[in-house]
Amino acid sequence: MFLKSLYTCCIVFIMGFALTAQPVTTSTYESMIETAEEAAANNDYQNAIDWFDKPFKESKDPNLQIAISDLYMLLRDYPKAEKGYERILKKDKTEEFTDVRLDYARSLKFQGKYKLALDAFNEFISITDSDSMKNEAKIDLKGILMLEKYPENIEAVVTFAGEEINSPSAESSPALYTDGTLYFSSLNAKGPTTIDGQEGEYHAKLYNAARTPQGSYSAAVALDEAINRIDFHCGGVSFSEDGNRMYFTRAKLLGNGIKNSEIYLSVRNGDKWGTPNPIAELNNEFRSRHPYEGELFGSKVLYFVSDMPGGLGGYDLYYSEMKGGSYGIPKNLGNVVNTPKNEESPFYNEGTLYFSSNGHPGMGGADNFFTTWNGSKWETVTNMGYNYNSSYDDSFLRFTKSGNAGFLVSNRTNKDKKKFKASETCCDDIYLIQIRDLVIDLQALINNDKGPLEGATTELFEAGGKIPLDSKTNFTSNNFSFLLDADKSYKVYFSKEGYYPDSVSFNTNGIFDDYTVKKSVTLRAKPIEDLFETVKINEPIRLNNIYYDLNDDKILPAAEKDLAYLQELMEQYEDMIIELSSHTDSRGDSPFNQKLSQRRAESAKRWLVAEGIGANRIKTVGYGEKVLLNRCKNGVKCSEEEHQLNRRTEFKIIAGPQSIEVKKSRLKSETKQ
Repeated sequence: MFLKSLYTCCIVFIMGFALTAQPVTTSTYESMIETAEEAAANNDYQNAIDWFDKPFKESKDPNLQIAISDLYMLLRDYPKAEKGYERILKKDKTEEFTDVRLDYARSLKFQGKYKLALDAFNEFISITDSDSMKNEAKIDLKGILMLEKYPENIEAVVTFAGEEINSPSAESSPALYTDGTLYFSSLNAKGPTTIDGQEGEYHAKLYNAARTPQGSYSAAVALDEAINRIDFHCGGVSFSEDGNRMYFTRAKLLGNGIKNSEIYLSVRNGDKWGTPNPIAELNNEFRSRHPYEGELFGSKVLYFVSDMPGGLGGYDLYYSEMKGGSYGIPKNLGNVVNTPKNEESPFYNEGTLYFSSNGHPGMGGADNFFTTWNGSKWETVTNMGYNYNSSYDDSFLRFTKSGNAGFLVSNRTNKDKKKFKASETCCDDIYLIQIRDLVIDLQALINNDKGPLEGATTELFEAGGKIPLDSKTNFTSNNFSFLLDADKSYKVYFSKEGYYPDSVSFNTNGIFDDYTVKKSVTLRAKPIEDLFETVKINEPIRLNNIYYDLNDDKILPAAEKDLAYLQELMEQYEDMIIELSSHTDSRGDSPFNQKLSQRRAESAKRWLVAEGIGANRIKTVGYGEKVLLNRCKNGVKCSEEEHQLNRRTEFKIIAGPQSIEVKKSRLKSETKQ
C-alpha cells in the first residue's frame, strides 16, 4: 500500500533523525516494492525512498512517484517533494490524482512559495469531492490569507544558537534552569545512523551548557546515565519554578516514528539530579511527552502532550492537577486549543499558554500559538506571527522570566546551520530570541508602474558588505520589514525576474528612539526582447550555475535550478535532441580530465533522465580541458574561482527545432562576482 498523505498524520519524536535499515538481497520488481513498503511501515523513510526509486526508474509508475514524494515530505525535503508531485500533475490529464494537488500545495507553502500555494489550494478546493480534505485545504489556505494580519514582531531578533548547541542533526526542547544553564535534547550526530550492529550509542540525550560572560554558551555536556538511559531517546525537558523538579520524556523509536513515550520526573538532590521515575498517572498504552508545570483554576497543574484515546485527533494538550506529590486524572484542554491534528510543546507563563500546532491556520507547517486563561475558559488561539514563525516547522517557544529573551526550535533555513546531506530543512535547531529595547526598522514598498508589485526579492546589506544580512521574497504583498542597528549604513537591493533591479542607501546615525525608516521603489519592467534570447541549432549554451567540486562529478545543489530549466525546455520542445557537454579546468592529467568531464556530463544526464527526459534525447560529451573560458591554462596561477569557471556544463541543439527562446536570466550566473 502506497503512502498517500502519510505525513499529515505522522510526527517524529525528534524531527530529522533517520535510521537506515539493512537492505534485502533480492532485487525483483515486486520484492523491491515490498522492501520499500516494509521500510516505510517502520518509518525508515530514506531507505524506503531508495527502494521505491529502483522500480520507479524501471516502470515510471506514477503511484511509486507519489510514494517517493510523500516520503520526501516526511523527511521535510520540500523541494524534492514539490518536484515529484509536479511531475505527476503535469501528466495527469484525467484528474486521476486529484488528491496529490493538496500535497503539492503544502510542499509549496512549506517553502514559503505562498502565491503558488494559494493558487494550488484554490484549485484543489474547486475539484475535490472529499469534504474532509476540502476542509483541511481551507485551513491551510486561511493561514496564507492571514499573512498580512500576523504580527510583524520586528522587535524580536531571532538568531541561530551556534555550533556549541546545534549539530547537523536534531535539537529540541530548550529549557533554562534557575542558574541560567541551558538544558536541551540533541542527537548530536553528523549524519543519518545506520543500524547494523556497529552503530554504537546513537540515542538522543539531554545536554546542558553554561552561559559564558560573553553571552554565548560553553560546549554542551551530556547528563549522566541516571538521566540518559541507554537505548532510550530523551527529550522534552522542563523544570519546576523552584528548580527542584526536572521533567522529561523517554521514548523508543521505530525508524523515524515514536513506538512509545513516557514522562519522567527527577528530583534535585544537592547539586545532582536524582534517579528519575515515570509518572504513572500520565503513562499508559499511549504516548505522552512534553511536560511543563503551570496553573489552571488557581491550582498547580502539569501540562503535557498525549495521543491517548478520547482526544480530538493526533496529539492533544492535556493537564493533570498536582496535589501533595500526586497527579490527577488527565483532562483534555478542549477544542478551542486542540484540533484534529497535532498540538505540542506547551509553555505556561502567568496565565498565557504557548504551544505549537499544525492544525490551526498558520504560516507553514507547525507554528507557535498562544491562548490566555480568563478565569473560566481559554480565549481564542492566536498565531504568534513573524520571526517566531516561518513557512517551516516552529515549536518549543520559551521566554525567560523577564520576557526580554527566549528560545524556539525550527527547521527553517539559516546560513550558519550545519546541514545533513539529505535535506537543508530535515533537522530542527535551537534559536535564540532577543527582545530589543530600541527598535529601528525598515519598511520598504516595491511597486511597478501599475501599483504594488508582488513576488519581488529584497536583500539588506551593510554598506560595503558582500553577503546580505537578510533576504526576503514576498509572494503575497509588496511590503518588506527589516530590523536595523543604530549608527550603521545600509544598502538595499530590490529585484524581480522581468524587471530591472534597483537599490537605495541610507544610515541610522543619530537615532536614539524607536524609529521606522520608510523607503519605496518602483521597478521598471524589461522589454520583452530583454527577457528572452534566441538560441540557434549547434550554438553552445552555457549553464552558468552548474559547477563541480575539484575532481568530483557530483551535481551540486545550486546546479539543480539550471538542470530544471533545461528539463523545462526539453519538455517544451519535445522533438529537441541535445549534446550535453562538460568541461574541466586545466589542473591535473589531461586524460584523467577527459574521463572526469565525461563522468560529469553523464551525471547531468542521469539527473535529467530521472526527471523523465528520454535518454535517447541526450548525447553526452566530455571535452576535458580542451575548451577553457579564461587564461587558466597549464602553468598559469589562478584563483579557485577562476578555475571553477572552467568546470562547467553546456548544451546545444543537435536535432529538432532550428532555434529556441531561452530566458536570459537562466544564462547568467547567480553567483555574485
